[in-house]
Order: sequence, then C-alpha cells, then structure tokens
Amino acid sequence: MSEDLSKRHGLTRRMRDMLGLMSSAGLAQGAAVVALPLLQRFCYGPVAFADMAVYTQLAGILGAVATLRMDLALVKHPEPSVARATFDNGLRALLVTTGISLVIALLLPLSGSEMGQIQWLWCALPLGVLGVGLNGLISGWLTRAERFGTMAAMRAGGGVTGEALRFAAAPMGSIGLIAGRIAGQWCTVVWGLRAMAEAWSQAPKSTKASRRAAWKQDRPYSWYTTPANLLAMAANGLFILFLFEFGEGQFVGVVGAGMAYLTVAAGLVIRSVNDVFFKHLDDIPSHRLLRHYAGWSLGLIALSTMGIAVLWGIPDAWVTQVLGSAWKDMLPIMRILAPWMVPWIAASSLSGIFPHLGRQSWTLALDTLHLMMVGGLLWSVRVAMSGATLDQSGALQLVREYTLVQGVFYAMAIGVAFIAIAQAHRH
Repeated sequence: MSEDLSKRHGLTRRMRDMLGLMSSAGLAQGAAVVALPLLQRFCYGPVAFADMAVYTQLAGILGAVATLRMDLALVKHPEPSVARATFDNGLRALLVTTGISLVIALLLPLSGSEMGQIQWLWCALPLGVLGVGLNGLISGWLTRAERFGTMAAMRAGGGVTGEALRFAAAPMGSIGLIAGRIAGQWCTVVWGLRAMAEAWSQAPKSTKASRRAAWKQDRPYSWYTTPANLLAMAANGLFILFLFEFGEGQFVGVVGAGMAYLTVAAGLVIRSVNDVFFKHLDDIPSHRLLRHYAGWSLGLIALSTMGIAVLWGIPDAWVTQVLGSAWKDMLPIMRILAPWMVPWIAASSLSGIFPHLGRQSWTLALDTLHLMMVGGLLWSVRVAMSGATLDQSGALQLVREYTLVQGVFYAMAIGVAFIAIAQAHRH
C-alpha cells in the first residue's frame, strides 16, 4: 500500500511541476500570441520577420553548443560543490562561444552573404548567445534544486517583458524585433541570478581541481550531447538560412512568422515537459520506463494533433483582415509546415531519455542523420536551381519536401527511443 501511495505521490509531484511550468510559460507564450499579430499589423513587415528568423536560427545554433551542455549535466549533481564546478565549466565554455559568435557576425558582411546585411548583427548575436547560455545554466541550477515555481515565474516575467520591449523598439526598424527578444532574455537572466544567489553563495567555490574532476564526470555531455545539439539546431536552421540566401525576403518573412506562431505553442509544451521529465526519470523503475515513455509520447502526439488541427478551421480571409494583405500566404504555409511538428513535439519533449540511459552517442548518430537528410534536400534543390534564385513556386515546393523530411526523421527518433529503452532494460 505504501509503495502505491509513493508512486501516486511521485506522479502527482511530476504533474504539478510540469503544470506549474506550463502555466507560467503559457503566460509568456500567451503574451507572444497576443503581441505577434499586433507587431505584424502595426510595427513590422515580412522583411523584418525574415531578419528575425535568421537571427533566431544563428543564435539557436551557437546557443546549442554555448555551454557544452553543462546546463544539462549539473542537473544530475546533488552535491553543491560538484554542481558549482560544473556551472563554472559551462560558464567558461560560454564565454568562448560568445567570442566565436562575435567573430562570425563580423565576418558575414565580408563573405557577401545576405545574412551579413542584417543591421547590428555583430552586437545582437553575441548578446543573444550569451543570454541563451546563461539562461540554460541558471535553469539547470534551479531544476537541480527542483525550484520549478521560481523557474516558472522568471520565464513568464522575461517573456512578457520581451514582448513589451519589441513594441517599444519598433522605431529602430527590423532590429527592434531582435532587440526586444534579447532584452527579454536578459531580464530572465537577472531574475534567475537573484533567485540562485543564496544557494550559490553557500556552495563551496570551485577550484581548478574540482572543475577538472567535474569535467571528467561530465565529458559525455560534451562529447555526445553537445555535437548532437549542434547538428539538430543546424538541421532545423539550414532551412531558414537557405531560404534567406536564395529566396525572396517577403516569402522568408511570411515563413518565419508562420513558424513563430507554431513554435510558440510547441515551445510551451516542449520546454515544460522536458525540464520535468528529465529531472524525474530517476524516480521511474527500469521495468516501467518503456510504458512510461510510451504513455507520454502518445499523449503528446494526441495533444499536438488536436492543437494543429485548429489551423484548418481558420478561414483564410481572417488572416488578411487582421494582419493585412502582406500576410495572405501565411496560413496556407503554416498548414504545410504543421504536420511535422506533431512527432517533433513528442521527440523533443522526451529527448532526455537518451542521456538518462547513457545513450548520448545514439543522439549524436540520429542528429548526424538528420543533418544529412535536410542538407541533402537543400543540396538537391540548389543543384536544380542552376544558380538562379528561388521563385515562390519553387519555395513552396521546398516547404512541402522539408515537412516530409522532418516528419520522417522525428517519427524515426521516437522509434529509436523505444529501442534504446528496450535494450537498456534487457541489460
């Protein structure tokens, strides 16, 4: 009886933690949903959203390796001294990555790339990467302490502030969208640093020896999880970067805004579930892990399918009436893109299963395959273009093919997770 009560208590606690994160993230994402159409209608056109989409992908790719995934590693360290050493290792890696992002942003204009024409990218990209990395480390520290309520509050506050600042920055032009996003991230950083200050001051200061010892424990996260993260972000980012380089700015902006709407909802689920799912995997007996993963993945697939189905109930004319004629193609493009996000939400929300099982190398192999699939698609399109630009018809066909490739990959990733769990249980 006591064992059953303990299981029910554990499940209730996980659900409470996840729902707390989702409700606060829902406030932040709700602010984004309310703000986005107003920003489109009154403040920024498709070209500004094209610049924003490129910045988001570049910051995401660099942010994926910013801390060498020490943000994930420190969650598993119950000892404050080891956790602080891991945090410091991640911070050192982050400073190097920030410097690299500055060099990249300075070199892009010299390369003749269209991306190099984005105003103030040399300043925005390093600040954005640093903000992403600090948020990751702070979230890892607070997740380790199971301070999910604090995380919920700081994410909500930062998200709402960021959206408000995007309106305030509208006179800056295209860069205003990016500046507001970065300012919101740094508000979250400041809030998070204040939240962890007391525990941080009580933890023993790291030394060269303690950082080296922590690094020995955490190396698999850098060797496998970090490259896998980089490959995953690159595979998703290449699509937007390719469109920006070879397509029309108006079309790229519409695609970028459409994906922003889709990822607002998806990000709410992915981030909230991922934090709690990974932290509490240690509470699940190995013989129940397969059923646990299956239940979560099927539930997430059902939830995302119902959410995405709403797109087909929205009349096309509403978009033009609300946002203006410049956005008339956004809803049809969102309908093309939406299906691949169903398996993506489930696979990404539960991706912590691989490091939990010590199968980081599997993640690396999967994401290498992912990059090859997307890269192969874009290479074939580029060859077919024969040096010409991508017209709207060709761009729409690319969106359809990209959706197919993404859907196949993420469905495959879920299947591989089942195999990993089954193998781990047998051993």
